[in-house]
Amino acid sequence: MTREELIIAYVDGELGAAERARFEAEIAADADLARAVERHRALARRVNAAYAPVLDEPVPPQLLAVAAAANDGAAPRMPRLAPRLAPWAAVAASLVVGVFAGRALAPSSGPIAAAGGGLEARGDLALALTSRLAADAGPMQVGLSLKTADGRYCRTFQSAPDRLAGLACRDGGRWRLRTLTAWTPAAQTAYRQAASDIPPEILAGVDALSAQPLDATAERAARDRGWR
Repeated sequence: MTREELIIAYVDGELGAAERARFEAEIAADADLARAVERHRALARRVNAAYAPVLDEPVPPQLLAVAAAANDGAAPRMPRLAPRLAPWAAVAASLVVGVFAGRALAPSSGPIAAAGGGLEARGDLALALTSRLAADAGPMQVGLSLKTADGRYCRTFQSAPDRLAGLACRDGGRWRLRTLTAWTPAAQTAYRQAASDIPPEILAGVDALSAQPLDATAERAARDRGWR
C-alpha cells in the first residue's frame, strides 16, 4: 500500500487496530504527514457536505439500467476517491466515463476518446488544455495547473459546451483523463468559473495527485514550453 493509499484508508477508517496505531505514531512524528492527513480530512468534509442530501437514497433503478447499458452490461467500476461518494452519486460519475468511452469506440468528433486503455482529451478540449491559461475567459475554462513530483503537468477543466469537468495529465503529448464528471455552469452565460466552482470529484482527484499548484507565471512558462 502506497503512502497515499494508507492516508486514504486511515481517513476512511479502514485500517485495523494495530496498523492504525502504527500510522498514528508516524503522524505524531512527521509534521508533513500530519498536514497531508488533515488535507484529506478537510476534503472528506467538503465532499460529504456536497453529497449529504443523497447519502441515504437508494440507487435509482433507471440509473442502474442505463449505467449497465453504457458499460456494455458490466457493473460500473469507479476509481477510488478520497472520500467515497454517496452510492448513486458514484454510479452517476462512473456512468459519465462509461458513456463517453462507449461513444469513443465509434467514429466521433467529441471531446473525449478511448485510447491506450483509458480516456484522453480530443479536439477543442485538448486544444484548450494545451493553450489556455487559467486567467483566460471562454466556454472551456482551465481551473488549476499542477506539476507532479515526477515532473508531469496536470490541469483541471470545465467545459460548458460539453457539460463536463475533469482532471487531465500530460502524457506522451496527449492529455490523459484521470477524473471526469458531469458538470453544469452556474449560469448559462457565465462561462468564467472560479477555482471554488470545481466539482468535489475533481478536487478529490487533485488531492490524490499530491502535486504542486503552479502560479500564473509558472503556468505561462509551462504552456510556452509545450508542457515539457
